[in-house]
Amino acid sequence: MITLPVIGTPSWGSPLNFALAALAHSEFQANDHGLLAWTYDIAQVSTSAAPTSGTIRLIKLPSLVQSVSITSVALHVNTAASAGVVGQNFVGLYSSSGTRLAQSADCTGDFATSGAKVIPLTAPYAAAPSRYYVAVLANAGTPPVLGQSSSSASTVGNFNLATGSARFANGPAAQTVLPPTITMTGITPSANATWAGIA
Repeated sequence: MITLPVIGTPSWGSPLNFALAALAHSEFQANDHGLLAWTYDIAQVSTSAAPTSGTIRLIKLPSLVQSVSITSVALHVNTAASAGVVGQNFVGLYSSSGTRLAQSADCTGDFATSGAKVIPLTAPYAAAPSRYYVAVLANAGTPPVLGQSSSSASTVGNFNLATGSARFANGPAAQTVLPPTITMTGITPSANATWAGIA
């Protein structure tokens, strides 16, 4: 926390320190929940939707402002998947240019139960300051229903963003693994503002 000296008459330091403190504690942050970053405050999750089986769901994280080691991806499964295809369910991390940086082992079991999920990556990823995408691939008779803040026109959560830099999007279909690269100009902006985080 920054504290400014209280000097002069009238003292400008006291009201400014109060304002800085109010800004610093005005809302909950990802680290209040043991996470490095998240798409938005998880308390804003108010609805849910399932991704299409075999279609990659892409969820952009806010810019990381310092280097961190990412070990896990966090999601909230509101309704469990059924008839999951073992060996075809994964979460991962992509660069903003569409390069796969890290992924989980098969997480069919994680998707088969509801609740908060913190799914480990197969190896930690040393992330430099940048923007990253969480990727979710579910293959199931009924995919997991994921928590989100809204489900309306795709232009709402992606306001003023080009297709290739959409905040919430669907990637390639008919996938059984997370591909090494995704062509970002070919993604489709999504109306589903899915919640995700990293730890």
